Amino acid sequence: MNNLHVISAASLITTPEARRSGFLEYALRRNKEAIPFIDKAKALKATLQAHTNQPADILKIDKIRESLLESAGISVKAKAHLSDVDKRRLLTDFIDKILIPCGQEYINEIIYRYLLTSGDALGGKMRNIVGSIANEKLNRFVISQLQICQINFSFATNSGFFVSTEYSLDMAEAIKAIRWETNSGEQRLLIYNVHVPQVSKNIDIVLLNKFTETAKGKNLKDILGDAKNYLAIGELKGGIDPAGADEHWKTANTALGRVRIAFNGQLPLIFIGAAIESAMAGEIFDQYQNGYLANCANLTNDDQLASACEWLVNL
Repeated sequence: MNNLHVISAASLITTPEARRSGFLEYALRRNKEAIPFIDKAKALKATLQAHTNQPADILKIDKIRESLLESAGISVKAKAHLSDVDKRRLLTDFIDKILIPCGQEYINEIIYRYLLTSGDALGGKMRNIVGSIANEKLNRFVISQLQICQINFSFATNSGFFVSTEYSLDMAEAIKAIRWETNSGEQRLLIYNVHVPQVSKNIDIVLLNKFTETAKGKNLKDILGDAKNYLAIGELKGGIDPAGADEHWKTANTALGRVRIAFNGQLPLIFIGAAIESAMAGEIFDQYQNGYLANCANLTNDDQLASACEWLVNL
């Protein structure tokens, strides 16, 4: 078996300590990410206090109209589908039905409702951040494995690749791909969240046996189009909430099932998840024992993750 620290289904289960630590990490990050939203609410309040005396006055302040629309419950995405006439009609209705009945408390009402809409935006941002935190940790462990083996590597964020000497820990979150040469001179490219044409879906972890100059573009597309260039594929689920654990595994398992079919069961597969509960741990371990998964790890277990990354680097 390819992961010495996965010895049973029970060894994959997220411990209460790891769950608490994960919730704390995400709460601290959420507090940090909330600061710009709160600051914008304060700025909006200051502008309203300076330039309005009654609810109807908000129609005269064009520079904050978009923020006022968010107070009226219109998301950034929804605003893109509304005309100027629609927006003015909506704000007029907002004034008549919501703000005027509030009397002189209309400014506070605008701010409370602005923060409600901002909360939805923050929630969406945090869902993306949960994935980026998982990617960051995986990057750190892969790069650490390369470093201890004294393997030169380069990494890509959004454009070209940078040499390993330019790497610093604060870059780990932004890394989209890592490439290196094995001791025998073979090329390796580890790339994240990339479209795999054989399954017509984005896959979290893809290990290829060819380099590219950038982590996107035609060259990468051509490499991804040839099944012979794949060495391993995996799914990474960073959410720590046990309530969503089973759904994350079902989504990952479905994706990996498509990969098995597309590659005729010949491609090694890996699953790494932060929230692994008892029932799904049994399913994951069964697949691992039966060879449907070549490797698996709990993201919160450093020993398991380090072993999984050693396996990836040595493929």
